[in-house]
Amino acid sequence: MMSGDPVRNKVVVAIVIVLLAVPVAICQYIPESYTRFTNYYDVTGEPCIVSSLVGDNEFDRGEDAILIITMQNRGMISGIDTDTYRNISNSDSLERAAIELAAELKKSSADHVVVALFADGAPVDILTDVQEIESIEEGRIETVRFPIHIDDDTRAGAYPLRMEISYDRIQNVRVSNPPDRPYPNYWNTTEKQDQTITIVVEKESDFEVIDVSSTLLVGGTGFLNVTYRNTGEEAAADATARISDMLPFTAVRNQKRIGTLAPGETATACFRVGTGRDAVPKVYDISTGIRFRDEDGDVQISDPMQIGVVVAPKVPFSAKLRAKKWWIIAVVVVLAVFWGWWAWKRRGGTIKLFSETL
Repeated sequence: MMSGDPVRNKVVVAIVIVLLAVPVAICQYIPESYTRFTNYYDVTGEPCIVSSLVGDNEFDRGEDAILIITMQNRGMISGIDTDTYRNISNSDSLERAAIELAAELKKSSADHVVVALFADGAPVDILTDVQEIESIEEGRIETVRFPIHIDDDTRAGAYPLRMEISYDRIQNVRVSNPPDRPYPNYWNTTEKQDQTITIVVEKESDFEVIDVSSTLLVGGTGFLNVTYRNTGEEAAADATARISDMLPFTAVRNQKRIGTLAPGETATACFRVGTGRDAVPKVYDISTGIRFRDEDGDVQISDPMQIGVVVAPKVPFSAKLRAKKWWIIAVVVVLAVFWGWWAWKRRGGTIKLFSETL
C-alpha cells in the first residue's frame, strides 16, 4: 500500500498504466493458426498505388466527360530474411519453404482494389463513383474510368476530387504441413489511402438575357430589343447577336453586331421584326444566341437562350380614332379658327380696297 503525498501516488499510477499499455499497443496481432507452423522467411514489401489522370485535365462548364485514371503499383519487395531457412534439414521442410517464399513474394501486390471518387463540394456530378480492380501486381498499371458532368454554372478554377483507394495485401504466409499436399495459409490485411485528382474548369465567355422588350403587333412590323450580359470570365470580341426565324415572325434582319463584351458588361441588340396577319396575340418563345471570338481568336457560338416575345393584338382603325378623338377635335378647332380668320382677313381687305376707290 502506497503512502505519502497523494498527488505523487496518482502520478506514479498513471505512469505504470501507460507503461503497461505500450507493449499492447505496439504488438501486432497474429492469428493463432500461424503459431502452429514454421515461418521460414520474413519477407518485407508492400504495394504502393500511385494514381494519375490521363490526358488533359481542363474542361468546360456544362461538359460531360470521362476521367481516365491510371493506377500504377510502384510497390516492391525490399528484403528477405532467411535465418530460419538456413536451418532446414529435411526435404519436406524444403518444399514447404519454397511454397512459402513463392507466396510471400506476392506481398507487393494489391488485391481486390476498390477505387471511390468523391466531389467533396466541387461542382461536379460523379455519375459512377466506385470502380473495382481484381488485382494490381508490382509494376503493373490498371485503368479506371469515371463519367462526370461539370455543372452548368461552375466558375472557372481548379477543383480537387478525392480518391479513396482500398485494397487487400498479404501480411504473412505460413505453410501447413500435411505430408501429402502442403499449402499456404494467407494472412491478409486491408489498407486504405486517399489521393487527389485535380480538374480545371477553363475560363470562357458565357451569356444571359437580362431584358426583353418589343413593340410587335399582329400583322405589323415592330422592334424587338434584347439585352445580353457576359457572365463569364473571358471577354467576347466581335460579338453578334442572333434570333431564330420562326413563325409567325419574319426578321427583316435576324442578327445585330454588339461589339466586344468584357466580363460583366451588357449590350442591347435591336431587331426589326414583322409578324404575320394570322398570328395569335400571346407570348412566343424564340431562341437567341451570340457568335463571338474568344481570347485565342477562335470563333465560338454560345449556348441557345430562350426568350419570351410579346405580340399584341392589332388595334382597329376606329379604336385608334376613339383613342385620339381629343387630338382630332383640337386639330379641327384649330383648322376652323384659322379658316375663319383667313376668310375674315380676305373680306376685310376687299372692303378696304373698295372704300378707297370711292
